[in-house]
Amino acid sequence: MQSRLLEGLRVVEVAMFAPDATGMHLADLGAEVVKVEAPGLGDPARLLGVPFRGESSATRRWNRGKASVMLDLRTAEGRAVFLDLVRVADVVVEGMRAGALARRGLDFEALVAVNPRLVFASVSGWGQSGPYRELGSHGLAFDAFAGLAPPRLVDGRIARPIGHVWQGLEAGPLYAALGILAAVLRARASGRPAQLEVSQADAAASWNGWRIAYEAEAARAAEGGDPAALAALASAAEGAGQTGDHDLTAQDVRYQYYAAADGPVLLMATETRFWKNFCQAIDRLDLFERWPGRAHADHDYGNTALRDELARIFATRTRAEWVELFIRHDVAGSPVYEGGETQADPHFAARELWLDERVHGLRLVAPPLRVDGALASAATRAPAGGQDTDTFLRRVLGYDDERMSALRRAGAIPENAS
Repeated sequence: MQSRLLEGLRVVEVAMFAPDATGMHLADLGAEVVKVEAPGLGDPARLLGVPFRGESSATRRWNRGKASVMLDLRTAEGRAVFLDLVRVADVVVEGMRAGALARRGLDFEALVAVNPRLVFASVSGWGQSGPYRELGSHGLAFDAFAGLAPPRLVDGRIARPIGHVWQGLEAGPLYAALGILAAVLRARASGRPAQLEVSQADAAASWNGWRIAYEAEAARAAEGGDPAALAALASAAEGAGQTGDHDLTAQDVRYQYYAAADGPVLLMATETRFWKNFCQAIDRLDLFERWPGRAHADHDYGNTALRDELARIFATRTRAEWVELFIRHDVAGSPVYEGGETQADPHFAARELWLDERVHGLRLVAPPLRVDGALASAATRAPAGGQDTDTFLRRVLGYDDERMSALRRAGAIPENAS
């Protein structure tokens, strides 16, 4: 049974590329989301990524569960229709460069004038303020800014990381959806509108907040010469591999990747309990007796003798055998995959993390929320650009044939709007 926790919530979204995910999260939970697109191509995300079965996998994911209405906001008639949509909405999402709607005369004040309880959320790369406000960027930029995507060396040249997951790109819309729901609760209780702003660069920095704060405190301690603070920070750096050089994490030993017989596995035996359990499980208590370590967060940094011995041990079993041993003997760890390997894992299969392919036309990973025992996704297939223009404006705004014809003549909606 599909969970429609947000049934009755209406969202108008004007977004492109990854900020589309803001509406996706809300549609997954049952909100009615109408995506307003410019006539023609509409959202350029339709051209992004690999086209599976005739359509971009990116737009199938980000725009699932939405209706699509094409409006030319450059025309007075198009802006009038947009304001009509705002009147009957709970939420407006702007997911473009900062101030995109304001440049059309559709800023927060103009929208609240027609809907005093409106929640307006802006999701942009760099936010509404600051020197990078107008900087054009894509997903990796926000993680690079936040220190989440350090360069690697290839043949003496720096290069971007391999297989990097764009965290700011994904986190920004998630924070926006969270803020929207809180603001809707306030609007319904008090009648007050809300203006929300989320920057994907800010979101990336938030997800790397521990590291950024650590570096700031380390610098402050060094400047002040506080020996107690310096000692504490040095201990924390050793325990977490945070020494200012990203490559030094390779010297962690008990919190490290190891090559099993058929692929990498992650050992995370940084607590005494996990480390002792591991040594007992492989019948090598001598390793624990020689290097018992601290009770918590001990990575045994720089212990090359132990690292070499563990490398030999891990090569003797398959990845699945090691994971089974971890589970059976209570050892912290995980299999390590690259990209699509995850979908072949039995745990992924058991969690049933595919959306219904019959609905969406291809395989899409489901949102990671379950409600009443079922995946919380009420989403329908991503719409073709403008496919709902005619039906949505008639059903929601009550436009008749005469009004629709007038909008077509004015160029506010496409001639072939369905």
